[in-house]
Amino acid sequence: MKKRHHYPQQIFQIVCFWIILSTFLPTLTAAEPITHKAIHNKIFLLPYFLGNGETGVYLAYSRDGLNFQWLNKGKVVMPAPAWGEESLTRDPSIVYHNGEFHMVWTTSWNARSIGYAHSKDLLHWNPAQKIDVWQDFTAVKNTWSPEVHWDPEKQEFLILWSSTTLAELEDKDDSEDSHGYDQRTYAIRTRDFKTFTKPKLFYSPQPEISVIDPFITHDDHNTESTADDRWVMVIKNEMPAERGGKNLRLVFSKHMQGPYETTLGPPIVGAGTSIVNTMGEGPSLFKFNKLWYLYWDAPGSEYSYCLATSPDLIHWTNRSQEMSLPTKHMRHGTVILVPENVIAGQLSDK
Repeated sequence: MKKRHHYPQQIFQIVCFWIILSTFLPTLTAAEPITHKAIHNKIFLLPYFLGNGETGVYLAYSRDGLNFQWLNKGKVVMPAPAWGEESLTRDPSIVYHNGEFHMVWTTSWNARSIGYAHSKDLLHWNPAQKIDVWQDFTAVKNTWSPEVHWDPEKQEFLILWSSTTLAELEDKDDSEDSHGYDQRTYAIRTRDFKTFTKPKLFYSPQPEISVIDPFITHDDHNTESTADDRWVMVIKNEMPAERGGKNLRLVFSKHMQGPYETTLGPPIVGAGTSIVNTMGEGPSLFKFNKLWYLYWDAPGSEYSYCLATSPDLIHWTNRSQEMSLPTKHMRHGTVILVPENVIAGQLSDK
């Protein structure tokens, strides 16, 4: 008599295993580790604005990080909301988490709030909301360049931005920039974009100087062990170029939300460096296939947008001349990596 094989039972066990495994696979975001373990092909996504940000948010994408083309045929994906003096959509920042895109942006030159919207497909966004990040604090001049991150350590969204408080501006410590601001990095946290923590100072270098445009990413040191993991923040030194500013610097921390080193690292790109020696701002940084990609905006340069790559965060190569972009004068976006299968239907080269 032949031995019976229980193939249906074996198949059922395999299916159950994959269902359980998929439940615990991490969601990929701009702030989470991007390693060789990732299971999806990645797309470089670039949200940006044009002009003063009065028209809305646009999107471009790339498969290699160099050659970008329009998403949505170059048309606005989210028009600027009708908020009177706070109707701009400058400095858009997007994070992808748990099946949804979350976007924040600068609404005005003199606002105390930021814009927020979310979408599942990048083309259809819920009605924009204004988030009063300063809540009951009034002595503040501006709220610029918000960046939204997902913190996998604390399981919450971290929103960073740059502001000048009146107290910082009036303390006479000679740290104000050439525009009459004295910027520092502030933060709020949320898990649902409905309730938020009180705003707190997140980063101020020592000695104190004006800094702006922080962006945080993870570094796994290309090892399986988490013991040597660290977090990297790239930030703009906002002081005048003659005082060593208008360039991008790095600081490090063992945890995403710090504390970060208070001494800024040396300039890596921008004014005073050999890589696009003019003002650099609006950075985004991440590692892909063991190579670091640093994108930034250099409005006074010959490039519409800039890119430098590095194997180690120390030695950098200017790749800006290799980039191909669908339009000129793209302004201050945030390049992130997103799974291709999430936006496959929007890609024009499929």
